Amino acid sequence: MLRLARQLSLFGLCLLLGCSIVPGYEEVADGCPGARYPNWKLSPYVLPYPVGKTYRVDLSTCSGSYHSADLPDAYAIDFAMPIGTLITAARAGTVVFIEERGFDGNHPNNLVVVDHGDGTFAEYMHLTHEGALVQVGDEVEQGDDIGLSGSTGLAGYPHLHFVVVEKSWSWPYESIPVTFKNTTSNSRSLVSGKKYKAKSY
Repeated sequence: MLRLARQLSLFGLCLLLGCSIVPGYEEVADGCPGARYPNWKLSPYVLPYPVGKTYRVDLSTCSGSYHSADLPDAYAIDFAMPIGTLITAARAGTVVFIEERGFDGNHPNNLVVVDHGDGTFAEYMHLTHEGALVQVGDEVEQGDDIGLSGSTGLAGYPHLHFVVVEKSWSWPYESIPVTFKNTTSNSRSLVSGKKYKAKSY
């Protein structure tokens, strides 16, 4: 617990100072031990923000805190984004759930859930108040506008918490490994502390 508190305090200090690499979250590309990650070049997913934009990954897969191994969010990825940043669909699907009543810094956790039609769901979390740009039942294509980032729920600071889950999107869900085809090599998914530019696809 003391170690986690130290990591979180260093993390907060780094956010204030604008560090390029977050202390305690060094660039490690190993992902979750023993996990099999999809071939990134053939991945059905793209980064969840517009082509040409670049954002830093703060926590990636099995990188500690709520993203630790064996927790529901083991394979989740946190992208540091100012409140109001445009979020786009990482993969096509149908919007099946929206929550947007929360205010930044408070509960509930605002999110959009997209059903991919193959038993997997993408969840875009911590959106700002009334930050959903879609409605339940909407069909979205890859790259379509989904919402605006924020810091609702257990965010702690403004960021997008992106996670793909299978079987059911309801908590506690089961997250799965994902990679992204429209950026630099990420064979074991994205790396904590590194910035990723969304390339054309």
